[in-house]
Amino acid sequence: MTETAGDDDVDPARASSPSSGTGGLVPAPRVTFGPTAFMTGYAIACLLVAVMATVGIGWGTSRDFWGYLWIIIIAAFYAAGIGLVTAAPVGLVLGLLLRGVPNQWLHVLAFFLVPTLLAWLVIGLIAGAVGVPLLMALAIGVSSALGRLAVWRLMDVRF
Repeated sequence: MTETAGDDDVDPARASSPSSGTGGLVPAPRVTFGPTAFMTGYAIACLLVAVMATVGIGWGTSRDFWGYLWIIIIAAFYAAGIGLVTAAPVGLVLGLLLRGVPNQWLHVLAFFLVPTLLAWLVIGLIAGAVGVPLLMALAIGVSSALGRLAVWRLMDVRF
């Protein structure tokens, strides 16, 4: 059985032109990521921000290594819970917006700059200060960038 889908209206010369929606003969590169890459990067970022918070704020609150490890685990769960409504949507949207950029270093840079600036703006407005919110935002930005860097090999760049 054959399809009759109205192929009479298709202009083959125009379908392959650069102004068409297909991008011409050379397809644009796309960076794709799956749930494994997203969740791995998110988990690493949460763990890193928990380590930074424990070292920066919680130093001296425990007597031994296991106490610090427990504080880091609890802080990572808090970071993951808060991050579900704050960081995860930002990371997901940022990853989708950067799909057309094949340079992975630009992704890492964007995953540092955007969360840092957003966190500094939000925390600074809530706290009414500049210094401490900047340190907190830098910790969030560094952990986000390192989380993105950690999943570099899980990304698929298609040309």
